[in-house]
Amino acid sequence: MSNHKKEIEPSERRVGLRSLLALHRTLGLTSALFVILLSVTGLTLQHSSRFDLDASFLRAQAWLSWYKIEVPNITKSYIIDNGTVSLIADALYFNASLVSYSVPDIRGLVSLEDSYVAASPERLFLISGAGELIEVLGAVHGVPDQIEALAQGSQNSLLIRTSESVYQADLDNLEFNNLDLVNPQVSWNATAQVSQDIEARIKNNYGDLLVSWERLILDIHSGRIIGQWGVVLVDVMAILFLFMAVTGVWIWSRRRSSKQSR
Repeated sequence: MSNHKKEIEPSERRVGLRSLLALHRTLGLTSALFVILLSVTGLTLQHSSRFDLDASFLRAQAWLSWYKIEVPNITKSYIIDNGTVSLIADALYFNASLVSYSVPDIRGLVSLEDSYVAASPERLFLISGAGELIEVLGAVHGVPDQIEALAQGSQNSLLIRTSESVYQADLDNLEFNNLDLVNPQVSWNATAQVSQDIEARIKNNYGDLLVSWERLILDIHSGRIIGQWGVVLVDVMAILFLFMAVTGVWIWSRRRSSKQSR
């Protein structure tokens, strides 16, 4: 009777080992695609700066819908001649071209010869007629702070009104002279409503710069591309990898000991 048990036990162990090996293979095939996905996205993110993924964007409305991102409205605009400056979120646009980010507010726009000058509370933006940013002037250049409005003075000069005074600016020599008296007929900038065409172009341009390739690849890598369930899936796959590593070592050790016992 005891000899019969001894004959059965090795056979049962072999059956259990085969079952575990079959499960290991099935799980390995299931996770192979996921491993490839993680490897490709991980390597891509490792070289994100080389590929400029943070500066390359998914220019499609579908991605905004997928991420449930709503493009904000234009908060303020000024119009002079054929030039328009607009602020959407913290982005400054000239006509429909992006000029600068991190602009808290805009306080005016003036046309000077073949260029334009826009103002935020602390800075002046020199913009070409084609919408290219020429230069940004700030306190280090002598620009007064707390700018409230801009106006065009005599002889094509620039007037700057702050909360405390009025200045006449000579941008060529970077001189800002305090004026005691200002012609009461000076027309300070007033906000205006941009055309629907320019508004649509600005919002489309701004929306095109909201989802970068880096963000998409990072979300795929972390599983967040499909929301919270994606994060759970990545956690489950991580546990699966641990299980496969442990069972793989165990199967190898059992097979090795089996060969040695022969």
